[in-house]
Amino acid sequence: MTTVLQPERHQTPPSRHRRPTFDKKSLPARYSGQMLYFMGAALIAGAVVHYPINPSLYTIICVVGAFVFLLGTIVNEFVLADERPVLSRAVSLVAFSLLLSFGVGLVGGGIQHFEQFPERSAWMTPIGLLMSYVAFVAKDSKGRWRHLVSPFAASVVVLSALTWLGMMALAGTISSDGHSHDHGSTTQTPAEQDQPSAEQDQAPAEQDQPAEAPAEPAEDGHTSHSH
Repeated sequence: MTTVLQPERHQTPPSRHRRPTFDKKSLPARYSGQMLYFMGAALIAGAVVHYPINPSLYTIICVVGAFVFLLGTIVNEFVLADERPVLSRAVSLVAFSLLLSFGVGLVGGGIQHFEQFPERSAWMTPIGLLMSYVAFVAKDSKGRWRHLVSPFAASVVVLSALTWLGMMALAGTISSDGHSHDHGSTTQTPAEQDQPSAEQDQAPAEQDQPAEAPAEPAEDGHTSHSH
């Protein structure tokens, strides 16, 4: 008799429950990275414009904004990227990302607060445009230094020059209309401000003058007789 050998059945061990891996392309991941970018740029934009009002406060806000933007760079370029850059590339990414954040902050702050700081904003906005373009070319993986002498680079320079000329012209109009360059400043001239104090100084002098004595009756040669 021949016996038929049944093939051995290998029992596969039950699959363990694996923790889901972090999805770099997921919506929460991309949202977090972009939110850090925009939040950092917004903080820098407000700080560079309002710096003359309270230097110590807005210096702190600017540093915090730069840190947030830098954190966004790390998340987007290192954590969420498919390939991590080498050390030299990582250093340039961090440096030019900070430069890009300040360029974006100058443009955004200069446009938003042009009415409060017209001349300051007229310089900040075109400088921010040039700074942001140079930083982006150096930061982008496909950017090359030849892009700084390209026709598009020339158009950025022309746009920056036109922006400066236009904003300076508008700044002169805003200044002539009497708008203040500082929050809460007064438009009174020094002479008008000193006028009330001068009037107050004159008031006591007028009050100190003695009252005039009653006029004496004219002598007409007649005396009054009481009956």
